[in-house]
Amino acid sequence: MAENQALQQYFDLLDESTALLKESLSSSNVDALSENLNNIANKEVFVENGAPNEETVQKLNDIYKKMSDINLTQTQLKQAITISIIKSQRSDKTEVNKLMTPDTIGLISSVIGYEIIKKLDVKELNIIDPTVGTGNLLIEFIHQLKLAMDINVNAAAIDNDESLLSLTKVFGEVLNINLEAYLQDAIADWPIEDIQLAIADLPVGYYPVDDNAIKFETKSESGHSYAHHLLIEQTMDNLNDDGVGIFIVPSQIFQTEEAKILSSWMVKSVYLQAVLDLPNNLFTSKEAQKSIVVLQKHGDHSKQTPNVLMGTIPDVNNIKEFEEFRKQIKKWSEETF
Repeated sequence: MAENQALQQYFDLLDESTALLKESLSSSNVDALSENLNNIANKEVFVENGAPNEETVQKLNDIYKKMSDINLTQTQLKQAITISIIKSQRSDKTEVNKLMTPDTIGLISSVIGYEIIKKLDVKELNIIDPTVGTGNLLIEFIHQLKLAMDINVNAAAIDNDESLLSLTKVFGEVLNINLEAYLQDAIADWPIEDIQLAIADLPVGYYPVDDNAIKFETKSESGHSYAHHLLIEQTMDNLNDDGVGIFIVPSQIFQTEEAKILSSWMVKSVYLQAVLDLPNNLFTSKEAQKSIVVLQKHGDHSKQTPNVLMGTIPDVNNIKEFEEFRKQIKKWSEETF
């Protein structure tokens, strides 16, 4: 069977089984997909209080048998799940801050992460995404790392949305990624230690719990604080010394009125190693444009880079320009880490 044909067939069966579960469980599309992936990971249909019914269970088992006969690579399997997430969130009319981070951003982040990790020379990596959402950024990052290097990755994920966190957990299970999921507000105290690297596509907006925000240096002087500012501080505080944070942030992050507070904290607490605008073609408007910011926590083995890497990342489909970008990242990494 041709590769694309196998992928299409697997996706169609995944889509069909998700639709069956949505109807049987009277759930959202995302919750039905999550339940579907859980069944696939555990190789049995989970039944609770008679749902799904026997007829649906039989139909699902027939579909799962067909799916198990299709040979997909890990990349194809991930692609089928990613497309299913996009379709499910579109059908559910998911709010913008909870939409899946595209594979392209995960790929670009992994190119940066790969050079940093290679320079740090570690065989085992403890990584966290404190605003994990659907899990696609974290899982794509790990997937690309494993394709590029021999490394054992232990992943942790935090989110306060139970539905999305469940999806992340089973997404990881299907792809055999070692992932611990924590349902909580990422601004509250973390139950996790020994983290070397963080990757996050930060939600943008105001954080409503002022009592939690009060302990942070990046809090606003009046009114609610920016959630993405607090999350950057919280994440960097929880990393090991010399730990690295790779954050997807609004491109205007250093141009707002609150930017002075964020910058003041950064000067004291972290090294700003890179600010890179993501390719323009990934966004529908200038206002939606995002950047990648790389920060490093102070420690015995960290220093401020002599040249903060800045600029716009080229389109990944422009092979020549993107290869030049890779070379830039390699040179910057060698100078910095």
